[in-house]
Formats: sequence, C-alpha cells, structure tokens
Amino acid sequence: MKDSSCRSLIRTGTVAGYVQDGISVDVSTMETCRQCAEGRGCGLGLVARRQRQHIVLKPDCSSDQYQIRYPLGEPVTFMLAKNGLTSVALLVYALPLMFALLLSGGAAWLGVKEWFSAAIFFGALISSVVALRYRLRGRTERFRPRLVS
Repeated sequence: MKDSSCRSLIRTGTVAGYVQDGISVDVSTMETCRQCAEGRGCGLGLVARRQRQHIVLKPDCSSDQYQIRYPLGEPVTFMLAKNGLTSVALLVYALPLMFALLLSGGAAWLGVKEWFSAAIFFGALISSVVALRYRLRGRTERFRPRLVS
C-alpha cells in the first residue's frame, strides 16, 4: 500500500454552511495547519480567496444527508494534492510571466522603444491571465480539495 501523506496536504476546517454543490468549510483557522503555524504556508491561499476563507467541498453522499453527516460547526478534514497545487501555481504564475517576458524580450531584441517593450510586457501579462482564466473555466476539478472525513 502506498503512503499518500507525502503527496498531499491534510487540512482541517469547520463546516460553515450548506450550498447546492456541497458543504461550505471555513478554513481561516490557520493554527490547524502545521505548515501555517510554522509560518511557511501550505498553499491553501491558491484555493480559498483571502477575503472569504471558505471553500466548497463535495461529499460523497446525497445533498439531503449533508446536515446529518456534517453538522454546522463540526470539524472536517480534507486533502489537497501537492502536485495539483504545483500545477496550478505554475499555470497561474509562471506561464503568464514567461509569456510576457518572451514577448517583451523579443520586442526589445527587435529594437523597439523601451516604453513599447514595457507596454508589450504588461499587455501580454494581462491578456495571458485573462486567457488562462477563460480556458480553465470549468476544468479545475483536479485542483479541488477532496473531503477525507
């Protein structure tokens, strides 16, 4: 049997509510994560926006059993795949930056004015982030945390 603890991050949160797609879990209590307690961070900021600190998890039961199996205020444990976090970080941060650097570097190599090269960099950065967001819409299931208990 393979040990999956090295390939995933285990986090806990508190059931905050119920939505049509699953249960809403409050993950703003960072003391439950060993890496966050040590000040290193665990990458959950890529999954839960800073303003909300809630994520939606999809249990493997029907929606009418959510309130019975996961009462409000109860702690739940979920898992984030490390390779999923690495992939999403590369897609969101590295890919647009590399695209923008290559385009602006190519423009500078061709001898365009400095302001035009900077404009190409920021334009390419913004357009690649927008394009990536559009392309990943609805295809982020593999980056979603999985409910453990």
